[in-house]
Amino acid sequence: MKYDIFLLDVDDTILDFHGAALAAVQSAFEACSLEWKEGYAEEYTRFNASLWAQLERKEITREYLHATRFPQFLRLLGIENADGDKINELYEEFIMTRPKYFDGAKEFLEILNEQGRVYFLTNGTQRIQRARFDAADLWKYAKATFISGEAGADKPAKQYTDYVLARIPDFERERAIWIGDSLTADIRAAVDAGIDCVWFNPQGKAGKEDLIPTYEAKDYQKILQILGE
Repeated sequence: MKYDIFLLDVDDTILDFHGAALAAVQSAFEACSLEWKEGYAEEYTRFNASLWAQLERKEITREYLHATRFPQFLRLLGIENADGDKINELYEEFIMTRPKYFDGAKEFLEILNEQGRVYFLTNGTQRIQRARFDAADLWKYAKATFISGEAGADKPAKQYTDYVLARIPDFERERAIWIGDSLTADIRAAVDAGIDCVWFNPQGKAGKEDLIPTYEAKDYQKILQILGE
């Protein structure tokens, strides 16, 4: 195998964060006696993605995102007299305690660990990510986990990548491959750092002409085929 250092994104690559997040938002609404209507899931997906895109572009801070996300979302839905802070509190409780693996993810991680060293690279708040990974018993699958909240910068910032690479023993670029679902976070960071990468793209999303991954894969089996070449 050409690669034996695996830089692996977690959310929406190993753990189904999108599915877990939607379930957590719905549970928080219901716990606050708010009706969860058809179409809310799509609205939340679009709204939340726009916030995270602003964060990646450094237009807002993580603190601002967490503090204003649900008050803004409630206004978007036209819901008045609801406590956005309470919904956020419940959402975080649910998201921290109910992680969901993608089918085949654990087996994929076991194979990678047989072939080399796995390192998890994840954007997120330290408290929330650590609680989620505890609940998922995820730590056992990696030599180390690098959370952006601890690094002081988010993917794809050079500061984050430098923080990670400085903490991986005997790191050599030609032995490493970065695997993740986000073009603008994982693939951008890998390309900028000169590290080969796999864009994990199970939904067949359109790419970007100015951001070309080394490889693209729709499932874990394809990634393993790529790694075995």
